[in-house]
Amino acid sequence: MWLSVVFVLAVLGEIGLPFTCIIIETLFIFTGFELIHGASLVAALPLLATAGAGRLLGSTFFYRFSGGFGTSIIGRFGPRIGVTPKSVAMLTDRLARLLLPTIVIVRFIPGFTILPSFICGATAVGRRKFATAILAHIAIWEAAFIMAGTLGALASRSLDPSTYPLTLAIIIAIVLTIATANGYVILHRLHRLEGSEGADYKTGISPDPSMEGRRRVSATKPHAS
Repeated sequence: MWLSVVFVLAVLGEIGLPFTCIIIETLFIFTGFELIHGASLVAALPLLATAGAGRLLGSTFFYRFSGGFGTSIIGRFGPRIGVTPKSVAMLTDRLARLLLPTIVIVRFIPGFTILPSFICGATAVGRRKFATAILAHIAIWEAAFIMAGTLGALASRSLDPSTYPLTLAIIIAIVLTIATANGYVILHRLHRLEGSEGADYKTGISPDPSMEGRRRVSATKPHAS
């Protein structure tokens, strides 16, 4: 029964419902913590498989949905939510050059999980390439939070077992805070990169008119013999 809840939460998270991933990530941290204290890795496989299948299904649904309606949605509502044709074009260019790392990194930014699925569908990125990138992100996502739980458990092995519930709660809070902060750091760097690329683009297509005028004047002056 509880695996069905995990599956539904994973699907809903991929179509835009907030805070669902945090619930699943908390379960991963708890699982990693329990692995150090005697739990079997085999017992954790159903959770990992269910969460991964839910996220893959949800992202695939959104990918196909945006393939049919993404362009019209961007044109009508994009400017209201900060998704302009220029930003879509820049992200599309990055996806064409670095598909897998772009999808993996952007999906770790809070609030931007569904954006790669939407853009990939709207810009007709190949299904196989898209699915490969999503599976890579899911594997990294699950491994990262499982590992965080195991590291927290190793650091707390010297503590009294009666303090484990409180210790686990503190570990979960710290890991989720760090993950969220890192996501916003990545977002800030992407915004800076986008601004610098936009400035370079403008420089490349808009020469200084004063310089161009000087060239023309100098070209028309007769040379002294």
